[in-house]
Amino acid sequence: MSLTLKFKDVYIQASAAVAGPEEAQGPLKEYFDYCFSNIYADQKSYEDGEKEMSKTAILTALKKSGLPSSKIDIAFGGDLTDQLAVSNLLAKEMPYSFVGVYGACSTAMLSLALASTFVSSKLATNALCFSSSNYGSSERQFRYPTEYGIEKKDTTTITVSGAGAAIVGNRKTKVKVVSCTFGKVHDVKWTDANDMGSPMAFAAYDTIAQHLKHSKRTFKDYDLIMTGDLSSIGSKVVKEMFEKEGQVFFNHVDSGSLIYEKGEWDKFSGGSGCGCIAITTYGYILQKMEQKDIKRILLVGTGALHSKTSVGQKKVIPVIAHAVELERVEE
Repeated sequence: MSLTLKFKDVYIQASAAVAGPEEAQGPLKEYFDYCFSNIYADQKSYEDGEKEMSKTAILTALKKSGLPSSKIDIAFGGDLTDQLAVSNLLAKEMPYSFVGVYGACSTAMLSLALASTFVSSKLATNALCFSSSNYGSSERQFRYPTEYGIEKKDTTTITVSGAGAAIVGNRKTKVKVVSCTFGKVHDVKWTDANDMGSPMAFAAYDTIAQHLKHSKRTFKDYDLIMTGDLSSIGSKVVKEMFEKEGQVFFNHVDSGSLIYEKGEWDKFSGGSGCGCIAITTYGYILQKMEQKDIKRILLVGTGALHSKTSVGQKKVIPVIAHAVELERVEE
């Protein structure tokens, strides 16, 4: 059974979303704090570029919060590279404690949940959370070097190039972190690495169901329930799962489907990666909440916990989902 925690006096102090060039061409461009003109972010490698994106997001969030680095007690963050190489290289420049977090594409919500837990329990006054991904570094990590030019399947998702960061603290602001549900790892006997949305839909379904049960809420209590990167395929699967139980999942959106528009470059089934739900949440969603367009939202980060090695060995792909509930504070 999944664990649901209700937080006390936890608020989003500030957030920032930084995007790559393809993401900047999509419908959410106006909600990003900064957009790089290339996925290298003007650095020498994809990994250095991803680090630069995370650094920009963190510094922007700090500036918007008005807090000096000395007021941050601890940071939680992660990415998709081996041993969190990108996040660890960035963390060595941070003057505060750091906890590296890996939940695959669920990392953004996992880090937000952990940061909120520390603030709610008074272990920290202000905590930073961040996550990132980069098309180049992730393709090299999980599939093939981009130079290889392998043909992709229609079920494939495109890794989002971008980074999101948020600072949570106990000072009252317009957006409150209400609760979270830490999901469990599921084995749905899935081995196709070219379709991550379908298996992650099962994890999303379970975490959402558990959260609703523990918090005694229904779909009607939320303006939106946004998943991380189920793709257009996985989104249909999770809706069908609820429909089999007689529930109409009417207020679901997927961040990977919001980021891209159909254009010259086919985005296949949508966006994915640690930066996917991060830049959507820390840019678009939080601004919509501050503008009073969204009252309450459940954010569900989903992750496929595989590696290139495990896929090559024909191992099943474990999946997980973590949920965080946000609510706009009425003035």
